[in-house]
Amino acid sequence: MCYHTQQRSDAARLKARFQAQLAGNGGAVPQGPQSGFDHPRLPVITAEEPNVIRLVEWGLIPAWASAERAAALANQTLNARAESLFDKPSFRQGILSRRCLVLVDGFFEWQHVGAHKTKYLLTVEGEGPFALAGLWDEWREASTGHVRRTFSIVTTEANPLMARIHNTKRRMPLMFTQEGETAWLTPTLTPAQIKALLVPFSESRMRAQPLAAVPPQLGLFG
Repeated sequence: MCYHTQQRSDAARLKARFQAQLAGNGGAVPQGPQSGFDHPRLPVITAEEPNVIRLVEWGLIPAWASAERAAALANQTLNARAESLFDKPSFRQGILSRRCLVLVDGFFEWQHVGAHKTKYLLTVEGEGPFALAGLWDEWREASTGHVRRTFSIVTTEANPLMARIHNTKRRMPLMFTQEGETAWLTPTLTPAQIKALLVPFSESRMRAQPLAAVPPQLGLFG
């Protein structure tokens, strides 16, 4: 799964990496660790605006959601499993026409052995900003007319590195090379072409940093 990200890049660094400009009056790019359960607004690029970065709320609320269900759905859709994207009502329209990139500098996951948990920061080689696959939607509050744009992070089965770290669920966010980012934002993809992108990122391009001392039995390669 992916419920916690690390945000370090400001608007200028994101612009240089993704060739996209932060939308005016959108607020400052958040910095530091972010929890999806707090529903922060993270930098996102959508297929409809590939040269624009907008701050979008984490926790997808489908356009069809009732006001009574909106808050509960936002907590249930922090992640979207790749295996069921075309089947779940919250995601099946988004996977076809509302794909996006969620811009992060890392994400956190925990390794469990018995009662011991070790927190890891996962980054990519070079430790610059990178993109996670996402889906987005817009929900209008009927009583006020206020529109909330929200997103979910797509997850897939873990690669070998992430299987050793996230050893309870064995999941990871869907990550891309720069070529994959371009493909994900291509609006004309067929379902078969989309499914071809739903594969784990190469562990050789990832870096795992334990954020506490790791007992020998918790090592990644022991």
